[in-house]
Amino acid sequence: MRIFGAAVLLATSLWFAPPALAQQARVALVIGNGAYEKVPELPNPTRDAADVGRALERLDFKVTQVKDATAQAMRRALVEFGRSADGADLAVVFYAGHGMEVGGENWLIPISAELRSDTDIESEAISLRSVGLQVSKAKKLGLVILDACRNNPFAAKMKRSLSTRAVARGLAATEPSDNVLIAYAARDGTTASDGEGRNSPFTASLLRHIETPGLEISFLFRRVRDDVMAATRREQQPFVYGSLSKEEIYLKAPVASDQAPVVSIPPLSTSAEDEKFWLAIQTSTVTGLYEEFLTRYPRSNHAAEARQRIKDFKAKEVAAVSPPISDVGERQGLDMKVAPRKSFSLEDNQRVGAIALAQQLKLPSFTISSSQDVPLQPDSKFVGVWSNKRGWSNGKGRYAMLIVTEVSATGLAKGYYLWGPPTKASWVKDEAGNRSFSEYIKDNKFSISGTPVSVKFESNVLALSSFKKENPSETARIELRPVWQLVSVPEDVESSTKREKASQPRAIKKGSTAESRAPASVGEASMEERYRACKKLVKGFARREACARTGVN
Repeated sequence: MRIFGAAVLLATSLWFAPPALAQQARVALVIGNGAYEKVPELPNPTRDAADVGRALERLDFKVTQVKDATAQAMRRALVEFGRSADGADLAVVFYAGHGMEVGGENWLIPISAELRSDTDIESEAISLRSVGLQVSKAKKLGLVILDACRNNPFAAKMKRSLSTRAVARGLAATEPSDNVLIAYAARDGTTASDGEGRNSPFTASLLRHIETPGLEISFLFRRVRDDVMAATRREQQPFVYGSLSKEEIYLKAPVASDQAPVVSIPPLSTSAEDEKFWLAIQTSTVTGLYEEFLTRYPRSNHAAEARQRIKDFKAKEVAAVSPPISDVGERQGLDMKVAPRKSFSLEDNQRVGAIALAQQLKLPSFTISSSQDVPLQPDSKFVGVWSNKRGWSNGKGRYAMLIVTEVSATGLAKGYYLWGPPTKASWVKDEAGNRSFSEYIKDNKFSISGTPVSVKFESNVLALSSFKKENPSETARIELRPVWQLVSVPEDVESSTKREKASQPRAIKKGSTAESRAPASVGEASMEERYRACKKLVKGFARREACARTGVN
C-alpha cells in the first residue's frame, strides 16, 4: 500500500507539473557585488540584488542569484544563464556594483579585480556587450538593468597604456540589439548615488513599481526616472537605451476586471505629508476621506479642492438606501447560513492605502480576487486586509498590517506582512518594510518564515505574537481586525464587535442631545446628517462611513 500510495503521489505530481518550456518562459540573473577586495566595500549592492531577486521570483521568473562574485564566477553564471535564456520569452540581468567605461566600452567589475592598468580590463572584468548578447537570445525581450554608475575608485589609480584611451566616469552610451533594453541608474557620463537607506535610490524606485499590474515596461522606467530625479533633486537621471516594437510587454499582466490594484503610495521621502495623503485619496468618491483630509490638513494647497469635492458629492446624494440584507446581517452579527463573499472595491483600495499612509507602511502591489468561480474553502476567512489602530504591545511598538491575498484548497495562505518604522520600544531598529509569505494554515494558525511571527485566527481577529531572538521568553502581541474580509464569520462578529466597543472610550454621556446620537434607522436622516452624528461618536473615516451607512457605531 505504501508503494502504491507513493506511485499515485508521483503520478499526480507529474500530472500537474507545468511543461518544461513554461518553467523556462522567464529567466533572470541577479548579481550583487559589494565586498570588493582592492577598494572600499559598497554597502547596498548585495541588498539591492537580494530584494530585486525576490521581486522577480514573485513575478514568476526563474532567478539565479550571485553574490560578491569573482570574474570566474560571473563568467560561469553568465554562460549558464545564456543557455536558459535561449528560447525564453523574457530574460533579465540585474547588476549592482562597480562598473566603468574604458575606451568607449562598458565593463562590470568583479570583487576580485585589481585593474592596475587599462589593459587588464578585458581579463579582469565582464563586458556589457557580452551580457547584452546573452539576454538577446530571449524571444520577446532581453533586459539589462545596471545600478553600476557609482564613483569608481579603480579609475584614479589605473595606468593608461595610451594617453588617448579614456577612462571616463560612469558608463558610456550603448546601442543594444532590436529586442534588448539596457537601463542605467544614471545616464552615460554621470554617476549614481549609493543612497543612505537599505537600497539605492534607483533600486528603491524599481522595487516600488516593478510589481505594479498592467504597467508596460516603457512606463515602468519612466516612473523610476521621475522618482529618482525627485529623490536626488535632479542630480541623477536614469536612462534607458534601446527600442522595441509596438507590442506591449508587461512584467506583471493587467489585473482582471474583478480585481482592483491597491492605491500606489508615493515614497515617504519625496513629498509633503499632505501631498502623500492627497495622492492616496484623489480618485476616491468617498466623502469621508476628504473630510478626514481637511481635518488633518486644513491649510493644505488641496484644501479648496477637497471642500469642492465634498460639496459636489453631497449635492449628488439622494435619500440613503439601506444596504443589502447580507451586509446588514454581517455588520450586526446575524446568524446567516451562507456567508456571502465581498468584492475588493476601489473604496477598499483607498481605505487600505490611507491606513498604510497614516501608519507609514510600505504597501506592496497586490490583487485579491473575489470571483465566484473560485470555491470558498474553510480557511477563506483568512483572506483579507488586517490592521490595528495601535502598534505591537498595546501601542508601544511599531504598526503592523497583514494582507492575505488567497488561501488554496490545501490551506496554503499567500500574502504580505507589513511593519512600520521602529519606536523606542521596538526590539530591532530596521526601517519600515514588508515581506511576502506562502505558509500552510493548520489548526487556524501559521507562522511566517524568516520572521519570528505566529498568526492565529481568534474570534474574527488575527492575533500575531512574536518573541525576542536574544531572549525567547520575552514576547509581544498585536491583534489585527479586518479592514476588508472576503467572507464574514457570523458566529464571531458579535464577540469581536463587543471587544472593539469595549476598547473605545465612551463617546455619549448621559443627557447628551439627540443630535449626537447615531440615527436609529438608516432611512430616517440624510447621509450628511448621519455622518455628522457619527463623527461625534467614533474616530476615523472608516468607522464614520460604516456608521453613517448602517446606523451602527
